[in-house]
Amino acid sequence: MTTAHLGGNRLGYEILVEFVREEVSKVSVLRSAPHAKQVQFSMDICLVAVGVRTAYLVDALAPPDPVSVFTSLLRSLRLKSQVFGDTFLLTVPEHMQIFFAQRTVLLGHTLLNFPSFVRLDKNLTVTPREPDGLRNILLDWSNNITPPEGLSYSLPDGLTQEILVPLAGILLDYPVAYVPVSAQQNIFLPGEPLDVYETAFSSPSADSSPSLGTSEFVFIKFSCPRRVADKDSTLSPACLLRLLEHKFGLRLENIGASVSVRHYTETLDRVAL
Repeated sequence: MTTAHLGGNRLGYEILVEFVREEVSKVSVLRSAPHAKQVQFSMDICLVAVGVRTAYLVDALAPPDPVSVFTSLLRSLRLKSQVFGDTFLLTVPEHMQIFFAQRTVLLGHTLLNFPSFVRLDKNLTVTPREPDGLRNILLDWSNNITPPEGLSYSLPDGLTQEILVPLAGILLDYPVAYVPVSAQQNIFLPGEPLDVYETAFSSPSADSSPSLGTSEFVFIKFSCPRRVADKDSTLSPACLLRLLEHKFGLRLENIGASVSVRHYTETLDRVAL
């Protein structure tokens, strides 16, 4: 189920978001979450369901036993709306991470639309291919997530950050994915000038009714070291802004929205991955 099923109807998307928020409010361990967090969560998983995003890493809601809670929620959404027929949970139990993912979009990923992988060594090397072991993970899940009736798929135990961090970059539609050099590396890009990118669209305010105005909803945020952009013109701000505008502009048109892409620079003591 993709954006085509909403026929470019912005009202249809907003109705879908409100439907999800109502379903969230029916779950006892979720209804106490702030209204704005419920709306944020609902908007993010709807963007996945309609194919604007490949996946969403759940960060707005944190219930106990999240796999059980979100599996039950997704089952309810599927029973009441066919739009969620291609949405499933991708879980990383060891690291307590849960993604809502879009099956059709994910299976459409190929080597041609992989991100650029940047090794977090002293030279910030842009590697021409995916990290060792990542392709096997992708091949494995392509076999396991194909049956549309499946609600969830768990990544195998024992995966370290050299695989999980770039894998998250693929799932979250980042054009640039970082690759830690070892499982022990724990300080990333300290004092390194970064180009930061945000992709958003205008939406009804999460804190008010649509009649009281709109706000921008940021659904993609990532960075690229300036040193990398200086060495590789395909990762320059001009190129990445154009890529983001094209990719998400087309996807958002199908729900009657327009894309907004921002770029700014910052330098941090360390970057959280």
